[in-house]
Amino acid sequence: MCRENMADFCGIFITILFSTVSVYAREDWSHFTFAQQWPVAVCAEHKVCVIPPTVNGWGIHGLWPTADSKSKGPENCNTSWPFNFERVKTLLPDLKKFWPNLYPDTGANSFWEHEWSKHGTCATSLPATSNELKYFQMGLKLHAQYNLTKILLNQGIITSNTAGYMANETEAALKRELGVNTVVQCVFDKEKTKKQLLYEVEICVSKDFKLIDCLHDESQSSCPKKEPIFYPPLHDKQFGIGVSVI
Repeated sequence: MCRENMADFCGIFITILFSTVSVYAREDWSHFTFAQQWPVAVCAEHKVCVIPPTVNGWGIHGLWPTADSKSKGPENCNTSWPFNFERVKTLLPDLKKFWPNLYPDTGANSFWEHEWSKHGTCATSLPATSNELKYFQMGLKLHAQYNLTKILLNQGIITSNTAGYMANETEAALKRELGVNTVVQCVFDKEKTKKQLLYEVEICVSKDFKLIDCLHDESQSSCPKKEPIFYPPLHDKQFGIGVSVI
């Protein structure tokens, strides 16, 4: 325990110690997983869900520092750096359109707060994502660069109420466009359609933001291997999901 006459020294030492631990945690990863989600599938999974009219395509789920050995993490690297909306206020129109919160029963900024606290604080060792503003700017930049609506359309994968696609065919189509392996995630709509829906596409990028192969084995994807997955139209109730639109 620190003696009174050494209190200042101990305070400085403890600050340096925790700063070192925080930096180590942030650097204990090899690449980013950039995840985009299809709003209709998100709303099939969550009972309270709204797709704003400004949303016209795939939305960002998150930009996640990822360790090769675990295909996840680290997470929650710096609890002393809370989300501050004022720092990203200038991005609000783009965040609402491309990184939207689809859960009306949560705070307006809660989704962004969650992503920053859990993932963004782990990315601050890189100059390009060294603070809150840069982190969200990078997510928006990657979304514009890898527009999944256009990428899938280029490969003949279009939204449909009736036509399904096999998960491996979807991943193969993405590889033809991007040149790397991605991971496709699905969700089962157990309430209405009883169908597997295309939920998310995970694209991996290096720390200098170049495309790389995602680590992929059967445990990484939640999609079925032997039944089709469906990619329902946005803002279309015909699929029977009951999406609320404001």
